[in-house]
Amino acid sequence: QGSKQLLNNYPVYITSKQWDEAVNSSKKDGRRLLRYLIRFVFTTDELKYSCGLGKRKRSVQSGETGPERRPLDPVKVTCLREFIRMHCTSNPDWWMPSEEQINKVFSDAVGHARQGRAVGTFLHNGNSYYEGADHPGAQDEVFNRGMQDGSGD
Repeated sequence: QGSKQLLNNYPVYITSKQWDEAVNSSKKDGRRLLRYLIRFVFTTDELKYSCGLGKRKRSVQSGETGPERRPLDPVKVTCLREFIRMHCTSNPDWWMPSEEQINKVFSDAVGHARQGRAVGTFLHNGNSYYEGADHPGAQDEVFNRGMQDGSGD
């Protein structure tokens, strides 16, 4: 079970199997590749309890209860960003996402983790946190939407 280090100077690893899955499923789109890598590199909880990239300043008075959300691990984030750029540069047939697109993939991943939507995808991380927590049926999709705090992340 060989681990693949994404970039030499970052302690970020995924398994060869995860890498193959990511590359084969990404259809040469850097954004898709990033989406897979985020899933492999961060746990559901890391995503769920983070404030994403920490770019949006929330006012302290917003009365937001609950645990303080921390930004995602900047080392992992930087590593993934660099890696996607490098990968798309050395494979010109791959689509290179812009800075904004990369940021959006990160915030989408956080949003999905919070809604518990990315169910089956995390199980192979040994993170069967959501098993059984996901109820089929369209109405909880609507329910989830209503619970968004309106800040758009």
